[in-house]
Amino acid sequence: MPKLKVGDISFGYDERGEGPPSFVFVHGWAGDRSFWVPQMEDLCSDFYCLSLDLRGCGESSLIPPYDLDQAADDIAAVIEERGMEAAIVVGHDIGGLAALLANTRHENRVIGTVMVDPPLDSAARGAMGGLAAQLRDAGSMEPAHVFFDRFFSEDSDSAIREHVEGRMKECDPQVAVGQLTDNGYFAENLGSLLQAADKKPFMVLWGDAPLGDPERLRQITFFLRQEPVPGAGHFLQLENAAVTNALLRAFVDDVRRDPRISHFTTS
Repeated sequence: MPKLKVGDISFGYDERGEGPPSFVFVHGWAGDRSFWVPQMEDLCSDFYCLSLDLRGCGESSLIPPYDLDQAADDIAAVIEERGMEAAIVVGHDIGGLAALLANTRHENRVIGTVMVDPPLDSAARGAMGGLAAQLRDAGSMEPAHVFFDRFFSEDSDSAIREHVEGRMKECDPQVAVGQLTDNGYFAENLGSLLQAADKKPFMVLWGDAPLGDPERLRQITFFLRQEPVPGAGHFLQLENAAVTNALLRAFVDDVRRDPRISHFTTS
């Protein structure tokens, strides 16, 4: 499988297609790039698409740190390494938080941000550290098993659930802990990060039971596009790929029409 060397880190990644604007897909907590296969297969017919294993996940190097600040820097480094001026960064779960950070820390590398069912409520309360402590004490991924029933409904495709659970259970617990450790940063800064993303094309996709408060987001942003993906749980990009892909294509139109990013090549 292809590897991308950036500094001392080898990243597992897939790339397909060509044409602007480019997409970079970032998986969520304890996941890997396989969670974006339906999007890569569909969108590559019109756009350059890259899906990335964050460090410690999938086929990427098990080299710390694994926190989201580092993930944001790695996303920007990969965008640069692959010769993209900038990209639409699409992040699922905590990958959405990493996308927010990438937009703030490397604003010239991000032309639009898409968050897919991000855990905004937990981030705003500083609650991610609680699970990190449980994982650290257990030394395994066992405490995470309680979340699997929350991620899926009784109607969820059993093959999708089996694939997701299998990949997440394989995650090294030190990586999972690192991804959840933010020392209260999001509790203090989440609002400003969301407002910074709102200065460019910005979209949030929600499943049937959102991990954030859509109404609260309406109150603190002006241009944010929020879209429901019906009949899907937390892994909506897998459970309802057709609607997810259609919304991502519609977002490209938002990017191309937005005068705030006219200095980037988007068409």
